[in-house]
Amino acid sequence: MALAAVMFLGLAVMMLTSVIAVRAFRQSGNTAMDATWEATLNVAESGLDDGLVRMHDQPGYTTGESMPEGFESQEDARAWVLAAADARPEAELVATSDGEYVVVRPVNTAAVFSIGYVPSRSDPGRRVRIVHAMMDDAVVSGGWFARYAVLTGGVLGMSGNPTIISGAAVGIHSNDFLDIRGSVFVDGCLSASNGSRVIGSMNQDAGCGTPGEQAPVEIPAVDVRSFWEFSEYDLCPGGAVKAGPAHPTQGNTAANAPCTGATLIAHADVVPFRGWSYTGSSVSLEAIWRHGSLGLFDGVYYVYRGSAEMAASPGTITDPWEVTLLVEGVGSCPGITGGDIDISGSPVMVPYGDTKNLLMAAGRDIDISGSPDFSGLIAAHEQIDNSGSANGLEAALLAEMLCDSVDDFIDDNDIAGNLTITNTGPVSTPFPGSETIEVVAGWGEL
Repeated sequence: MALAAVMFLGLAVMMLTSVIAVRAFRQSGNTAMDATWEATLNVAESGLDDGLVRMHDQPGYTTGESMPEGFESQEDARAWVLAAADARPEAELVATSDGEYVVVRPVNTAAVFSIGYVPSRSDPGRRVRIVHAMMDDAVVSGGWFARYAVLTGGVLGMSGNPTIISGAAVGIHSNDFLDIRGSVFVDGCLSASNGSRVIGSMNQDAGCGTPGEQAPVEIPAVDVRSFWEFSEYDLCPGGAVKAGPAHPTQGNTAANAPCTGATLIAHADVVPFRGWSYTGSSVSLEAIWRHGSLGLFDGVYYVYRGSAEMAASPGTITDPWEVTLLVEGVGSCPGITGGDIDISGSPVMVPYGDTKNLLMAAGRDIDISGSPDFSGLIAAHEQIDNSGSANGLEAALLAEMLCDSVDDFIDDNDIAGNLTITNTGPVSTPFPGSETIEVVAGWGEL
């Protein structure tokens, strides 16, 4: 009886071991399948992150497909997206450590899709997962960012040979009419909100549309007085220079308006002050201040009720002039006098201190006939005219074009020279504002 019991127990153990082995073998396969399935999801989510970055860097980014409306089932929608992904060129496949993905952003939906393949799109035994993010518009308040190399509120004429290096971001935009009569190269897009005319040659990114029907872009008010708090030196009517509110030692002497601080020099028409000379006044320009020095007198200069002329060429690429120039005119649109900036020299300039990338702000017009090298933002309350060969690095030109004052010298925004501007990302500015951006409103899997 004992022998029979031992044999029976041994048989039972053998049967149990066999069952465990079979179960383990089957579970091993299931575990491998589950791991592949999870890896495919990871690949697809990596592609979705990539797609969202593209949409952030390239406003209006799509892959060109038109998605049919009214699918009868989720399976039908999934089949369409997968077919679109399989049709994307080989060059758009992105390899990861686990597999490959491709991004699909139809032109007529608020969604971006990412399709993950493991081990690859071409493998006969591939696993596929599709994830998507639903996008929506959100208004974000805060500082205004210069996202365009040239942005105007009025008609913009381009009769020169500008070169705009801006990646896939919008390079040039007019909230009015865009008139191209020169030879324009834009590594990005040309856009306008009230039509366009192309007589010259136009070279823009392949994914851009024809300029003329794009939505208007928010343009902040160029109110020079709002930046007076940055001023170190107030250049005043009559030729005196007084301490501004940000003067390093006498800023506390400035009251609540320009030219109320301690007098630094009474007559800059006799002896220049830090390169600036008072040369008189005129009906149109008001007080005229001329910069004619090669010295690097860094700082923030506020021309009050006057105009500024920059005729010299201070600064080098390795040692630039750190300056912010603010010029306030007299009166309001369309009867402003003064408030002009005229650049006829070839200075090399970068924004001074903590002025948030503001290089110049004019209460009326800006005329660039020289060849300045600059970075940061150049902003005009009315128009900007460039007939020189300005070169801007991470820079932007902004012309609010609130009006065109009667007694001024510039009536239109015009790029007539050989302007070169690089703007590969938003340039922060001291202007307040809000903007509408696309945000992720939901996530799902097909």
